[in-house]
Amino acid sequence: MGPTPDEMHALYCHALEQVTVLGPDGYSERVGPWLCIDAGIGVSRFNVAVAVELVSRPRDALNRALEWFAARGLNVRFDLRGTVDGGLLAACVASRLAFWGRRPSMVLQPLAATWPRERGTLEIRDVRSADDVARYCQVEREEFGDEEFQAALAARALALPGVRLHVGLLGERPVARAMSLNRRELVGVYNVYVAPSQRRRGFGGEMTMAAADAGRAGGATAACLESTEEAFGLYQELGFRRVDDYILMGTDEPVQL
Repeated sequence: MGPTPDEMHALYCHALEQVTVLGPDGYSERVGPWLCIDAGIGVSRFNVAVAVELVSRPRDALNRALEWFAARGLNVRFDLRGTVDGGLLAACVASRLAFWGRRPSMVLQPLAATWPRERGTLEIRDVRSADDVARYCQVEREEFGDEEFQAALAARALALPGVRLHVGLLGERPVARAMSLNRRELVGVYNVYVAPSQRRRGFGGEMTMAAADAGRAGGATAACLESTEEAFGLYQELGFRRVDDYILMGTDEPVQL
């Protein structure tokens, strides 16, 4: 048997909570049934609320989370499980939160010792040294420019238990990256990113499987991830199957009550 949706959700919550240590002012707190996260890194969509237990009174629970974020002058993104958080979704709609999209929750099991398709032209390295961190951060130079902040995040991420960073090189040029997080027999695959000019060449799939393979080497028997709708077909080709959905609801403006 593969991991249950609840086990995958527990890893997802654990991964979100790790965000709080990446910024100098990150903070998380249990607020009723919620894990509420102030990422403290100046990226508003990383301020997240996710239910870590079943919710019996959705509207009251939603208001508690909204009050937490409003008191800090933050916006909020609610990540709602499609199979169990229907009442919370209705409460979000009633509160006029915007629909930000749907992320399929997917699993790959078993983790084979060989990749499900041939490797491409990338050289994939684990990030270990300061030079590796610099390469990892250079991947997003084409789209975002500034690397100083990303370098600080990467250095902190490497200090987290179970976290490994991976960078893909095309020749000497860093063009793709990913992160893996091992917890018990699961590895979560996160932060898969390919430079815009290098997309549609299979590099995202290569980085995904490199992260999953690193998890297998660390004792994981299954890999899971939260896909964008655009990448869903790619992950299916790699052997991942959909087991749940996260529905994202939120506001780009600070919460006001």
